[in-house]
Amino acid sequence: MLYLLYSADYELYLGSNLLAEEEVLIQPTNLLLATCQRLEIPITLFADVACLWRYRELGKDRFPDMAELQLQEAIRQGHDVQTHLHPHWAATTFQGAECRFDPATYLLGTLHPDPALRARMTASLLQRAARHLTDLLSPIDPDYRCLAFRAGGYGLQPDTAMILNALLTCGYRIDSSIIPGLRLANPMQRVDFSQVPDLPNWWLSPEGGLTSPAAPGTPAILEIPIPACHLSDRERLAIRIPEALRAAWETLRGPPPPRGTPCNAAGPACSTANRCKTAYWRMRAILAQRFQRLELGNSPGALSACLHRYLKECKPSRQPVMVSLNCHPKGLRPAHLATLERFHDTLLTHWKEKVRAITFQQAWRLARGRPVPPGAS
Repeated sequence: MLYLLYSADYELYLGSNLLAEEEVLIQPTNLLLATCQRLEIPITLFADVACLWRYRELGKDRFPDMAELQLQEAIRQGHDVQTHLHPHWAATTFQGAECRFDPATYLLGTLHPDPALRARMTASLLQRAARHLTDLLSPIDPDYRCLAFRAGGYGLQPDTAMILNALLTCGYRIDSSIIPGLRLANPMQRVDFSQVPDLPNWWLSPEGGLTSPAAPGTPAILEIPIPACHLSDRERLAIRIPEALRAAWETLRGPPPPRGTPCNAAGPACSTANRCKTAYWRMRAILAQRFQRLELGNSPGALSACLHRYLKECKPSRQPVMVSLNCHPKGLRPAHLATLERFHDTLLTHWKEKVRAITFQQAWRLARGRPVPPGAS
């Protein structure tokens, strides 16, 4: 049985937000939730709660008020909300639309140079996040429990043992930060998931870290990864050629105005005079990409190929297989929502009754051997 956990990182842009926060996050999330309601699939919003705290500290209450109402409505509709954490928000300042912060505070594992203080700060943030979401959402659903975590920037490194120990101490039972095979090295992120177990799901412990499943009887956290794979040459060409042509056409005609920029943005958009050159290099870059993750984009074929290859390459498991498809509402356009619908239709056609979309709260019921009633979270 395949359990697919649709999810979204519910966050603003970390570099700059060029439109009002309502237009950047609230409105796209409303469209995403409406699409999921129409498809009758639940989705889990991983809420960047530290952002809401910082806005309130600065007296900017309008956005967190709207966000919290939206999160409550998501729970009311049968969706789920869990913790996403970008710790740098604690000291972020604003200069116009730009967010400014110390890059050293972007990851939990680099939050402070002193290891003992870093561990206390991490545990404090995780506890505060769980308490915030519980206080906000349990009045809507008395059975609500904050038990799943996705690290900002996928940052389970460095100091993985400290982070996992803090998660366990604070009552988290599921992590969904790992994209198997992903490696990133930039001023913000330090990600190397190249040596994670080749299992569809496994248990993480401070002792085993990211490379070894937890020993039986060891306190551990269930990993529900975001699948990824390296495409074959045939898959790459079949998937990337349409993507490259679509990207080139978008560049030539002028892309839609951006809602914001990431904190590691490469630079400003190209001028009209340089569009042909930019379109050419975008095509080349896309055609060269072999790595594919289960992240919502413009190609349902890419998602289907990624999921199929990932499951094929994982070691067989007698346990329920649980994986997560991720997206970022701040960047969603109508084409992405159309992709979501086509991918889900393809999934149902291929897997039929052997696939089910669930939330992370439902996943924890399954992990404990408890059945999930239809429509229950």
